[in-house]
Amino acid sequence: MIGMVANKSNFSIEEWDLFRKVPMLTGIIVMAAAPSGPLGVFKESAAAAEMLREGLASAQTELMQVLAEDLKTNLSVHKLESESPDQIRAAGLAALRELGNILRAKASEEETAEFKSWLIALARRVAEASHEGGFLGFGGVQVSEAEVSALDQIEIALR
Repeated sequence: MIGMVANKSNFSIEEWDLFRKVPMLTGIIVMAAAPSGPLGVFKESAAAAEMLREGLASAQTELMQVLAEDLKTNLSVHKLESESPDQIRAAGLAALRELGNILRAKASEEETAEFKSWLIALARRVAEASHEGGFLGFGGVQVSEAEVSALDQIEIALR
């Protein structure tokens, strides 16, 4: 939508709820790709939270600025209690595809690009937060093949 600036009023309640869920769900897709134990989960969760703060603090478009203000009090997290990693990935990627369609229909190219770039950066930060594999912190890789695959799938889903 060239020339149009999106804000919260451009979206239904369900669509805006999706905007609030997708950031953490994006990080969870990566975490589920290669579970890395309690310490790894802590590091990856901390990386996602840090990226939320940084990315939203530096928001350039009105859409991201409005979302930043909303997330300060209304961060929404997808319920994960009984879902397998494959179910988490499938649900997360479906949500990203849906969000991509909403952005194309209701947001400017600039807003869409900023939001998608931020989500991809968040996913990368989570993937790089903890070594995968190895023993007692030795060995392993910074980003596992499963995480690289999850990153690729996230980028594809957002197209």
